[in-house]
Amino acid sequence: MKRGMKSVFAAVFGVLLAASLSAQELTAYEIIKRSDEVPTADTSSYKATMTLTNKKGQKRVREVLMRSKDFGDVKKTVIVFTTPKDVAGVGYLMFEYDKKPDGTTPESDNWLYMPAMKKVRRISGAGKADDFMGTDFTYEDMGDRDIDKDSYTLLGSESIEGNECWKIECLAKDITEKNPRRIVWIRKDNYMLQQGEFYDRQNNLQRTLTCSGIHLQDGFWTTDTMLMKNVLTNHSTVLEMKDVKYNLAIDDKLLTVSALERGIVR
Repeated sequence: MKRGMKSVFAAVFGVLLAASLSAQELTAYEIIKRSDEVPTADTSSYKATMTLTNKKGQKRVREVLMRSKDFGDVKKTVIVFTTPKDVAGVGYLMFEYDKKPDGTTPESDNWLYMPAMKKVRRISGAGKADDFMGTDFTYEDMGDRDIDKDSYTLLGSESIEGNECWKIECLAKDITEKNPRRIVWIRKDNYMLQQGEFYDRQNNLQRTLTCSGIHLQDGFWTTDTMLMKNVLTNHSTVLEMKDVKYNLAIDDKLLTVSALERGIVR
């Protein structure tokens, strides 16, 4: 988990330094670690449009808002659906913990609130691999993955959308995971994720991820759009971020289970 607010100068200098070092030979793990350590803000918020498209080309559009705050030892994030009516008020709360002194990372705490049932359900264990509210993203995809859960192999370099990237294979140490094998393309200029492939337990390609609109905003690298497609079902989800803001004050009370139940997250 990343700490502290970086100035625009510091962020840009860090990217330039990283670029100069990229000429050196890096291991796959070192590349992934640098990607994981790209500076992030103490708080962030955005509104987003989720467009779900099925194999017949039929679309469903949802609007969500997100609030996130890093408390030092835990990062708390809440995602709430605002439209349409059938999902309005549905909320997802996630607590992601920093590493312990012994180097281990506690499992995240995750809750889903369904207003129709007026009930909060805890998401744990294998449930985190389930689809997030019918989208092509999983609950786990909505948070940060502990880089020590995988082993890494550098497969080479490729140009994606005109950006030079490292191509890295990620193998889960827990082979029972839904996607025990992933391939990611990490940009060489800023260490941002450009593209990804997710393979199932039979090593069949299941999902593809495409990131676009990657740019610096207020000194922080930001991805505007993410397209996740399930190639087995031909279903896709486009997540388009808008009104992204960093380091604004966020009331701690919004990042609680009771806030979900009371519908006060705005």
